[in-house]
Amino acid sequence: MLLAIDVGNSLTDFGFFADDKLLNSYLMDSDTKRSEDETRARLLLMFQSLDIELSEIDEVIISSVVPSIGTILTSLSQKLFGVKAKVIGPGLKNGLKMRVDNPSEVGADLIADAVGGKERYGNSLFIADLGTASKYLYIDEDGAYSGLAIAPGMKLSLDALSSGTAALPEISLSKKAKIYGKNTVDCMASGIINGTIYQVRGFAEAYEKAVGHKLTKILTGGNAEYIKDELPEFIYDKDLLMEGLYAINLKNRK
Repeated sequence: MLLAIDVGNSLTDFGFFADDKLLNSYLMDSDTKRSEDETRARLLLMFQSLDIELSEIDEVIISSVVPSIGTILTSLSQKLFGVKAKVIGPGLKNGLKMRVDNPSEVGADLIADAVGGKERYGNSLFIADLGTASKYLYIDEDGAYSGLAIAPGMKLSLDALSSGTAALPEISLSKKAKIYGKNTVDCMASGIINGTIYQVRGFAEAYEKAVGHKLTKILTGGNAEYIKDELPEFIYDKDLLMEGLYAINLKNRK
């Protein structure tokens, strides 16, 4: 069984693959203050809750944008499963051509998104990955990673509104928002939810105009669930990054 791990700034996603399928997944907060011993205990509880034996894991692949957590999980992969984890980065084959100024700057999560997109949908893609940051990827007609725009994510924007102003309260994200509100909570919800919808659609249209042809539009990431119903022209694929990790693992299997 393959354990694929995506360490994001807010959440860490664990995906369990067997027989070429994602069988189960589990989310854990990405706490940089958590020690290796604490992380080990959390992992053991996770395996217990999913009814999976440690001995079933014979491969591990890790994508991490939080180095300290990635290092701990790499260490625990060896200690818990007796497996040397494959870590997305230099030295690991991904089959992705890079047409950007500094390929080394491209995050592991973006590489996994791009590979997952190519494997599932081909070339000429616009991928909106909505997480802690909103990332807008362009995969060109040759299947090369060719550009990106980054904006603050929905929760990050919401936190900035609340903490950076004297009168605006903390609110929770929701899936529905009126186009304009008549109270503070509805007004903030509209700005965050509808603003993100317009941003995603606007970037997709701008990318298509810039490259001169239509792109297959993909929506993924933890915050995508809040707006997916309002973007019917997008393919919603919540497991895109995990499928990318699976594909990269196959390319590096001995």
